[in-house]
Amino acid sequence: MTTEPENQHVHIGAYALCRDPSSRLLLVRATAGLEDGGLWTMPGGGIEWGEHPNAALRRELEEETGLVDIKAYHVAAVYSHAYEGRTDWQGDPVHHIGIVYEVVLAAFDLRPEKEGSTDHCEWLTEKRIRELPLGPLAEFAVELAWQKT
Repeated sequence: MTTEPENQHVHIGAYALCRDPSSRLLLVRATAGLEDGGLWTMPGGGIEWGEHPNAALRRELEEETGLVDIKAYHVAAVYSHAYEGRTDWQGDPVHHIGIVYEVVLAAFDLRPEKEGSTDHCEWLTEKRIRELPLGPLAEFAVELAWQKT
């Protein structure tokens, strides 16, 4: 068991695990200049104060990919990672909790976010994903997706 830091920041987010009809996975790339800039991850992000996680999922998916036509979704897994050596804007250690939803879409045309936390979104094959730099959440979610195929 680890010792709990005196000050800490818990980040809770909702993330989408989406496949297209060709079984490609949807990933987004974090905007250069941000802490995870250049890394690929799952569409999604922080749950705002008072926001239900399901609403956060829909909002983030639309913001980062333009996708709004969701047929169904359910919680597939919960990701939890306390980062060693990573701090928030106040210098406090970060514990990231991500609710990963498996999402079934009715439409698949992407519209990347402009001037946001991500700068690109793409449907990717397993081969292509293995060539990309992934963030820890994406590594977790991609492995989860591949176990289900």
